[in-house]
Amino acid sequence: MSLGDVLAGLFTRDRGRKARLRGDAARAAGRFGEAAKAYAAAAEAGDAEAAHALGRAYEAGEGVITNPADAAAWHRRAADAGHAGAQARLAALLVTGAPAPAGLERRPPSIAKLFPGGGGLAPDHEDARRYAGMAAEAGSIDGAATLGFVLASGLGGPADPAGAATWYRKAAEAGHVEAALGLGTLLAGGHLGAPDHGAARQWFEKAAAAGNPTAFMSIGALHLYGLGCPIDLEEAAHWLTRAAERGNAQAMRHLGQLLVEGFGVGKDLVAAERLLRRAALRGDADAMASLGDLHSRGNGRPIDEEEAARWYRAAAEKGHSGARARLDQIGKVRRGEPRETAPPPPRTLEERAAAGEVAAQAELGVAFATGNGRTSDAAAAVSWWQRAAEAGHTQSMINLGRFLIRGLGVERDHGRAVALLERALSAGDTAAAVALGEYWAWFAEPRDLARARDHLAVAAATGDERARGLLGELDARTG
Repeated sequence: MSLGDVLAGLFTRDRGRKARLRGDAARAAGRFGEAAKAYAAAAEAGDAEAAHALGRAYEAGEGVITNPADAAAWHRRAADAGHAGAQARLAALLVTGAPAPAGLERRPPSIAKLFPGGGGLAPDHEDARRYAGMAAEAGSIDGAATLGFVLASGLGGPADPAGAATWYRKAAEAGHVEAALGLGTLLAGGHLGAPDHGAARQWFEKAAAAGNPTAFMSIGALHLYGLGCPIDLEEAAHWLTRAAERGNAQAMRHLGQLLVEGFGVGKDLVAAERLLRRAALRGDADAMASLGDLHSRGNGRPIDEEEAARWYRAAAEKGHSGARARLDQIGKVRRGEPRETAPPPPRTLEERAAAGEVAAQAELGVAFATGNGRTSDAAAAVSWWQRAAEAGHTQSMINLGRFLIRGLGVERDHGRAVALLERALSAGDTAAAVALGEYWAWFAEPRDLARARDHLAVAAATGDERARGLLGELDARTG
């Protein structure tokens, strides 16, 4: 290389640095369009920091039209020049990809020119793993978190839970919220040996301290089922409340059901109905069925069969078999058809369950599982859920499936668990899709992440917040 070439390179780099500094000043002043132009000039001059900044601008739509494809193109330019931050961002984008804007191919050329990188970004898990590894090795905390997710999920290569835990831990110890969740999930799910719910809780609590609603839900579940700690329904209700306040539909439903019965919280039918309605509006079929139960039984209030039928019908339309049966019973009464000749319904939960009332069998199973008003007994919970499941109660199928997956109160039997969950899903209960997604992602041997995503996507499409959170853990750990 001649002296002239060296001097020309120095001049170009200096020009790029000055353009980037102008871009930084413009961005700080809120002049995003001016900043983007300066960053583009600097990036073309070879400034990797400017290319990374321009990638962020395309992600955020600051001075340019939001476009993940263009963002990835500029991040890649910086990443290939060794920029660790760009490597981490590029890896995160490549994990999920992004669809093209609707109808872009039909738009006039003048509009198409606004998307120089193309309309969409295809996922590339191998490159995601490669760039995440480069970023993590260079010390990027975001890169370490993304690499942990990629290794845990088996994206772009074989799954490596131990390696995932190493990188998750590094990022989590530096305060990365999603990494703390990921590490807690690995520990609680038994991916690093025997499940360690105590250690998992410590990481969930770190994420919860940052306000993460998935962490609130996870801690609530630990208290609800006595995993790594004594069953404490008041504490479970506390965490479920925090998750529900942040829009978690599953937490809303569980908390609403606790308020109906007064388990762990004071009985409050008004608050229970409000929570169940919020969950139902997010597509939760079990919440719809619970609203039907609330109005059909009265629970100390006037029975409203019209309202009960409305919610049972909504749940039945989503395939909830129990709601369909209850709706049919209301129809018989309205047509004047006699009920089955039988003595008045028993009053206690145990009596109702023993008399064959499916809803009571399901509730009694939950009571034994959680220790609500009686000694916690997983085997008894399994027995009652089995009876309710045989009668077509989908939530009992799901509960029983979860216990069979983990071997709680019954010998572990993944084949039987999957069959039950698929039966519940076929009946239209999308909560089963969440359980199946968790199974294929974390418990199956071998894991099947594609199948896990398919199931979680089904539930997420109905508004299930837990499914969305799990999809986020699987597909979009961006930090």
